[in-house]
Amino acid sequence: MKTTAAYGLIVLTLSLALAAPAFAGPGELEDPVRIRDAAQSAVRDAATPATAELVAVADSTDARLRLARCPAPPHAQIVGDGLVREHTTVAVRCEVGNPWLVYVSVAVFTDMPVLVARHALPRDAVPTADDFAVITRRVPGTSALFITDPGQLAGKRLLRAVGVGETLSANALLTAPVVHRGQQVMLLAHASGMDVRITVVALMDGRPEERIRVQNPGSQRVVEATVRTSELVEISL
Repeated sequence: MKTTAAYGLIVLTLSLALAAPAFAGPGELEDPVRIRDAAQSAVRDAATPATAELVAVADSTDARLRLARCPAPPHAQIVGDGLVREHTTVAVRCEVGNPWLVYVSVAVFTDMPVLVARHALPRDAVPTADDFAVITRRVPGTSALFITDPGQLAGKRLLRAVGVGETLSANALLTAPVVHRGQQVMLLAHASGMDVRITVVALMDGRPEERIRVQNPGSQRVVEATVRTSELVEISL
């Protein structure tokens, strides 16, 4: 799978009026490797669940950047909500001596077994294990973004078309409808402390916990009910 280059490095240097000069001589410069290592470690440590297969690749630092060497190991923390994404921004800072702060973009990949399409599949197709091969690939982002087990296909439908050789991502799947238009289902109605069950006709497809319109074939009354199973919908009157 083709991956895009990581975002560019955004650098912000903070200096204190009473501190040592922000820029230092050749023997006093911060090692860019320490900055990248700190950013990559912060991403690996924050990954949930932690996995040895996760690969974090930090952008190279700007060759023109000349930061004073930090007396202590630089501190790194993911910015924003702290979640690891395909492109994760990490704040790396020196908090002692002559303070500085840089933002480093880290590209995240995972080496993992994934489902790869054996042939092209159209949108709305109901995928099966036979449609995919399980192959270990390096994919962008974390394992949560991809389908790893054919068992995860049960009750699913493709939200979009999948090409031959394409890795199946979690966002390409949608729970398939369990109730279909024209199908007779049982309507469980709660009213004034009583439960009433009547047979109705679904006027639209519905997935579990979705609200759909159903019609009483006797009275022709149409109401909205929540899909509970492939045979039962529910409403409170």
